[in-house]
Amino acid sequence: MPLVSLFQRHRDRVTLLACVTMSLLLLNSSAELKFDLARAIGSVVFAPSDGVVKLNAHLSRLQGENEILRERVMVLSDEWNRVEEYRKEATRLRHLLEFRDAESYHFLPAELLSFPTNPRENNLIRVDRGRRDGVSSGMPVVSSSGLIGAVHTVHEQEAEVQLLSSKNFAVSCRDRRSRVLGVFKWDPRRGFHVDRVDLNEDVQVGDRFMTSGLGTRFPEGFLLGTVTDVQMPPGVLRKQILLEPSVRLQTLEDVFIVNLISKEAPGFPLDSSIATDEEGGP
Repeated sequence: MPLVSLFQRHRDRVTLLACVTMSLLLLNSSAELKFDLARAIGSVVFAPSDGVVKLNAHLSRLQGENEILRERVMVLSDEWNRVEEYRKEATRLRHLLEFRDAESYHFLPAELLSFPTNPRENNLIRVDRGRRDGVSSGMPVVSSSGLIGAVHTVHEQEAEVQLLSSKNFAVSCRDRRSRVLGVFKWDPRRGFHVDRVDLNEDVQVGDRFMTSGLGTRFPEGFLLGTVTDVQMPPGVLRKQILLEPSVRLQTLEDVFIVNLISKEAPGFPLDSSIATDEEGGP
């Protein structure tokens, strides 16, 4: 009979005999051997619980490290946001400085006092410049991105500015690429658009329209918007040109009133009501 089969047949007896033998040996062994054997048996018996304790300590340490890393990520994210904001501010200020360095135009900086909350009402903003600053009705109002509107009403210490997004506001404009002339307007149905452009004129999506300088109201060269759609429906005599305005009126920060226009201003005839030469002053 195989030894394995014999052991399986008398397993209980063999186990009992082994335990008795080990007990007799332990009784006759030294105290040091007993202690070492008990420690070995204990390490085997308590190994799972020791593993759990060590794992819990490891997880606690990892949790603490994760909290520190999360806090560090938040600090770095905040620092990154601040750097990005500083970068945008520096870019914006650089554009403003380049804008204000134009030799032909002189600008009076102004701060916003109020902004229209209801688009159905008159689109007027209030600024902190008025009659005492030499402001008069009709003066163009611009930002570093382009034309905003024109002074509508003047008080002693402040003025109201009519925005481009007004139904009765129209500006003579020109396609910067093709030099095509038109009229820049806004209405609630179509939004910003260019009117009075014949079907055979060269206007394409992506073209940028600017003030033409024709007339005595607005200087030449201030951006108005970029063409987003050109339509020629059957039966119409003129193109329907839609634009994205160059100035986001809802995010206005820096506003300038064009309160002095020099003789060198291209395409802008002097109007004594709003401008004088550089020597005479306003």
